[in-house]
Amino acid sequence: MARKKLKVGIIGVGGISGVHHSGYSKCEDSELWAICDIKPDVLKAKSEKYDVPSERCFLDHRDLLKLDELDAVSVCTPNKAHCEITLNALKAGKHVLCEKPMAMNPREAQRMVTAAAKAGTVFQIGLMQRFRADANYVKGLVDEGVLGDIYYARCHAIRRRGVPSWGVFGVLEEQGGGGLIDIGVHQIDLTWYMMGKPKPVAVSGQIYHTIGNTPGHWGMFGQWDHKTYTVEDFACGLVRFENGATMSIECSFIANFDKDCHASHLLGTKGGAGIGPLSVQLEANGHLMDCTPKDVMAVDKNDKPTRLTNHELEVEHFCDCILTGKPTRVPGHETIWTQKIIDGIFRSAKTNKEVKIK
Repeated sequence: MARKKLKVGIIGVGGISGVHHSGYSKCEDSELWAICDIKPDVLKAKSEKYDVPSERCFLDHRDLLKLDELDAVSVCTPNKAHCEITLNALKAGKHVLCEKPMAMNPREAQRMVTAAAKAGTVFQIGLMQRFRADANYVKGLVDEGVLGDIYYARCHAIRRRGVPSWGVFGVLEEQGGGGLIDIGVHQIDLTWYMMGKPKPVAVSGQIYHTIGNTPGHWGMFGQWDHKTYTVEDFACGLVRFENGATMSIECSFIANFDKDCHASHLLGTKGGAGIGPLSVQLEANGHLMDCTPKDVMAVDKNDKPTRLTNHELEVEHFCDCILTGKPTRVPGHETIWTQKIIDGIFRSAKTNKEVKIK
């Protein structure tokens, strides 16, 4: 017997909505049923591109949520709108896949987690890198004890000149932060995930504004508007965990490094491992060996090798969790800790002190 085909909606059909649309299009369990955006011209263009009839296109997300036949939504708006829209969707009984970062701050994130628990629906965060083949290989080594006890990790999300030149990525009021909250959130969450998700207890950090709000700079996305650029250029931090482990963090939209770098590395008492690229370090016969695992592939919902992208895998997983009742791999009640780490860096930078995470 064929499984039910989920009817889903996308709220906010800017650039990131494209990967959600691709995921739903390739998922046999779903169909894109409705879309919403506050910009009429964008809504019309995406209505045609995504083949959604005009009667199921809305300027107000609350009108979209009134569709009784709608099962789930992807929230793909700027960060400032994540909390309100997610709360309204959960109240309407819809399953929610909310883009990263989860919210503007931990207070908003906690409201979302509480509402999801009350609603009893699937609440998944768009930290799609948890579906990476290399990351899950390393996590498997940690879970199996191959690397011993993980006592230190480092994560880098470095763009040398990588400010998005569209949207509101450089506007603090709309996004809550710059590279730390936009690309750093992925690497921080992924590193913590591979470590085994130890409980963070304290954070110290610093942020810097050096180049982004000055004229005359070009980057990988062209020239950004320095006049509206109010987020940090570079952020760094150190997280202490309850088990004694620590994690160092470096994230930037703009920094004078020698190269872009998106990587993580874990140090354990028996070995080490990293991604970006994938590598493993183990000791044998008194010598440290550099190992390169072969043929590490991502798997789909049936644990079979797949060529789906990480974004497409997260959508497939979201739909599968709705239909089977399985717990999501990226739940809001878990990823709120990543939000607290990021918030801790900002608060530490403001107070020039280490801050406790509650």
